[in-house]
Amino acid sequence: MPRYTIVKFKNMTPLHVGNGKENYDFSAVQLHSDTISAALAAIKVQTSGECDVKGFMESFVVSSAFPYWGASYFLPKPQGKIAVRVKGREEHEYRKSLKKVKYVELPLWQELVRGEELVVESGQLQGEFLTGQLQMSMEPVYASQVVQRVMVPRDGSDDARPFFFEWKFYHPQAGLYCLLQAPKEKEAELVRLFSLLGEAGIGTDRNVGGGRFDVETEQLEIVCPDDADATMLLSLYIPTEEELEQLHLPESRYDLLRRGGYMAGSQEEEFRHLLKKSVYMLNAGSVFPTTALLRGKVVDLRPEWNDAAMHPVYRSGIPMCIPIKQKEV
Repeated sequence: MPRYTIVKFKNMTPLHVGNGKENYDFSAVQLHSDTISAALAAIKVQTSGECDVKGFMESFVVSSAFPYWGASYFLPKPQGKIAVRVKGREEHEYRKSLKKVKYVELPLWQELVRGEELVVESGQLQGEFLTGQLQMSMEPVYASQVVQRVMVPRDGSDDARPFFFEWKFYHPQAGLYCLLQAPKEKEAELVRLFSLLGEAGIGTDRNVGGGRFDVETEQLEIVCPDDADATMLLSLYIPTEEELEQLHLPESRYDLLRRGGYMAGSQEEEFRHLLKKSVYMLNAGSVFPTTALLRGKVVDLRPEWNDAAMHPVYRSGIPMCIPIKQKEV
């Protein structure tokens, strides 16, 4: 029975997550696992000085960040068609509503990954969320606001340039959380780093208070099916060359993400305008017809730059995954 530490991001200030481009008028909704692990590594370097960054990132596994509402936690819907029926309605009547679902409340999610069919009331389909309680009337987890701002060159070499910037504002009862797996002796340090990260902020515009949060932890155990025949990702994943054959990609249900962007988090200001190398990762929710142990790898996205001070830019593709039972639908 896998045991996880829930790291809850509470009282979140407005958040902007870049998508690797310069269009600040759009903020990504998801906070991916590679962003979280890289941010923890940056905090460790800032507080501890020199360290084996790659070794540190290989010492723990973290999921991507998923939404919560009050005491209800949501996990990503498994990729593909899921075994859910709505009482008293024909499939064609709720098919579109079911396609909109991105997150499933934890108790229902556990039934799904055990290969069980869910029979729910129509009121449990609430936009992107499949809730476990009919009486649970969720307000939006977050709201978006686009504001106009002005970029003024510091050296006065150009005119001021207006642009738009999107913030995500989280409901006071809602926020994000991630799952953490680490050796017991390492866990306390990681929770401390999460707290420091909450004080510093994550995402864009941390210098004006963006992306800050308080940390609260809980323990979670997930009951895995004894007859599991597949594996589901709860994080981003970069397979090793040897693992590619084990994944049986033609029979898998997966989503690929291109990860890259600017070196905006570099401690060296002269490098922050540089683009990292890009890499494709398999996204959370992807399902593979294998129960083989998946290890993944940490990659260096350091750009080709003729400067001796250029440092590695590590991104973790070590997966958090769980064995599941697939159901024919």
